[in-house]
Amino acid sequence: MSNFTFLTEEQCYSDLDIFKKRGTKAAITDFSILLGGYVSNYHIGNDGSLEGRTGFYWTKSDDKDNDARVINDSGMRSWRRVYLRCGGARLALPFTSIGSIPTNVVSRKRARDGIYEVEYGYYPQKAVPKDMQIKLEQAFKSGRLSKTGNGYTTDSKKYDAYSEKFEPKIHEEYQYNGKRYVRVKANSYFDGKEFQLSNGEYYRDGNNVWVEVQPVKWLVDEKAKIMITEKLIFSGVQFNNSRNYHTGDFDKTDIKRFMDEYFSKDLEQSMKPINLSEVQKEKIEKAKTRQTRLQKLNPDDTAPSTRVNMTDTEIIHNWIESGESVLLRGPSGIGKTERIKMLYPDLIYIKLTNNMFPEKVVGSVNLQTGESIPPDFAKTVIMQEATEEERKSIEENIQNIYDIADTVYERSKNSRKKVVILLDELLNVKPAVQSLVYTLVLNRIVEIGKGLKLPDNVVVVATGNQKKYSVVAEDLAEPLEKRFDHILDMEPKVGEWITEYAIPEKIHPAVIGYILSKYNSSGKSENKEDIGYFYEEPEVGEEHLDTNGCKGKTNDPRGWTSISNTLYNFERNLEAGKYKGKNVEDIIQRSIETKLRMEWASEFFDFYNLPTLTPEEVVKGRYTQADLPKDISERFAYMTALITANEEQVEACREFIKKHCEPEYLSIYDIYWAGNDERKMEKISELQEIDFTGKEIKAFARDGLEKYADIGQMYRNYLSREARDKEEERS
Repeated sequence: MSNFTFLTEEQCYSDLDIFKKRGTKAAITDFSILLGGYVSNYHIGNDGSLEGRTGFYWTKSDDKDNDARVINDSGMRSWRRVYLRCGGARLALPFTSIGSIPTNVVSRKRARDGIYEVEYGYYPQKAVPKDMQIKLEQAFKSGRLSKTGNGYTTDSKKYDAYSEKFEPKIHEEYQYNGKRYVRVKANSYFDGKEFQLSNGEYYRDGNNVWVEVQPVKWLVDEKAKIMITEKLIFSGVQFNNSRNYHTGDFDKTDIKRFMDEYFSKDLEQSMKPINLSEVQKEKIEKAKTRQTRLQKLNPDDTAPSTRVNMTDTEIIHNWIESGESVLLRGPSGIGKTERIKMLYPDLIYIKLTNNMFPEKVVGSVNLQTGESIPPDFAKTVIMQEATEEERKSIEENIQNIYDIADTVYERSKNSRKKVVILLDELLNVKPAVQSLVYTLVLNRIVEIGKGLKLPDNVVVVATGNQKKYSVVAEDLAEPLEKRFDHILDMEPKVGEWITEYAIPEKIHPAVIGYILSKYNSSGKSENKEDIGYFYEEPEVGEEHLDTNGCKGKTNDPRGWTSISNTLYNFERNLEAGKYKGKNVEDIIQRSIETKLRMEWASEFFDFYNLPTLTPEEVVKGRYTQADLPKDISERFAYMTALITANEEQVEACREFIKKHCEPEYLSIYDIYWAGNDERKMEKISELQEIDFTGKEIKAFARDGLEKYADIGQMYRNYLSREARDKEEERS
């Protein structure tokens, strides 16, 4: 049984924010009108659109006289006979938390009145304009329309066939220029009279009308934890054929059975992206006639629609590998320094501070001998690139480093390896300290003695906070700012953190599961207003004072890493029996509350403590139907809980996820479980019957984008640059 239901009459007239702000009236879709739905009188608006196209919709309350209560087209309470087919369905879907709200792969947004609007599922809704009606009909009759394999089930009976029971009729879905449509034979409430749809055209019963399949918009009531469709999404189905109804029997009604058996499946079937191959071919053909400069230069033969934007990390890596200096600016805790360290583990790290000695950057002079002494970092760089004989010469006499540096410089011109010098906190030091690195950034020369030339393959990268994020931040002097080839103002990005940091660094599965759950429920939005669960601006914490009047905590990626460490330590102590006789729920809750604001801490603890299964329980089948995941949050929790499977258990765990979750969860599971372990990667390849090498990686990424939104890209991003280069060479 699906979770789709109707509201009660009391809910429609209670304190639900949705109705307080939007009213109880609801518009009816063209598809519902064509299926026999009652629609109020309406008029043409100033912009040419139809206004006031409302219908009545069922509630699951009864009128104590065998009929159902409804909300009529004026938004008022009323009742209707349960055998009518002209009632509209305004579906309701309860949820356990904001993170469990199901959505398509689109952004969730908050409207001006404060109501969250999400898109979940696809369904036929709006009649297309007249010119498109003609095109689609011609293409249909000539056999040029391709079927998608999807279909939408409705009742085949005439809208006023009150005594006849439900008999399914399937409206097949067709694809045309990247959009989906169904062909509907009008069976309206108007009983043969002419009626008008939202495209401004008039129709009669029996006419064939093309209706576009569109995302279904839902309105979210955060307090009541329920979401309802904005419009009356279908009609033409009897509330109950028995002509006898009481509220407690709602789950046995004909319309509930219809929602469970047909609508719930139809709603989600089109959530996979459609095959755009014909559209892509058309674009490629057009591009052949007149190509842009980039089209001529680019040897990439993949379809433009399947190409993806590079992540921040990939862009930074591309700049560094091109020998270009980079300044990374952004708030603390989002991983500026960490991602450079991950890309170049052997980098030369220099932490800049206001009280540092200048010789750490520019070197010094021996007052007794007058000899120049290079800074330690410069000596380290040159020693790394020197031969064994050259290193011995430098150790014998530091002054030899100058001549050897010139030799190393010439030799390094042919080197593909990049040596990174990281200047950390450049924006948090005074201009006097900043000035020490001018020549280093511009010419890769250390100003000591005659000047020490660093190898040609050295690249300087610097990090720092803008003034809005740090009270000690300084403006970068213009001459120094212009010495950087690139200045990137970075913002936190959930998707990149998951794939490029959290998964490779084995962040606790509960943290990744929670972040993924929230990320997916927001339609993978990266907007600041949507990612408060992951990152909040510092001023947000000032708006949420705690019980003691202190500024509230804010979330950031570094904090989630800290929570991960806390969870691992807590679980190790728990398994070691250190908390015997103690309230362990209180221990971990209080630990989480030291890092997150109360509302976030409570929500995360609830996710962390969700019932899950262990790999052992899955392998041995020690679970019942009641133990299976029930919503999006639980699916993520189960998926991440099974990450601990060993190589003997992983096949059973994958089968469990495949059967009781969705392909997207399985793809994420494979990525996380394999990690950087080549043996585990091979194991996953065997289980997937895919060899992830060369062109096949590209094919998986391309197909993954079509099948699972961006999961293919997640896998590609996860592979290291070095591994990808090797695979390219092999292919």
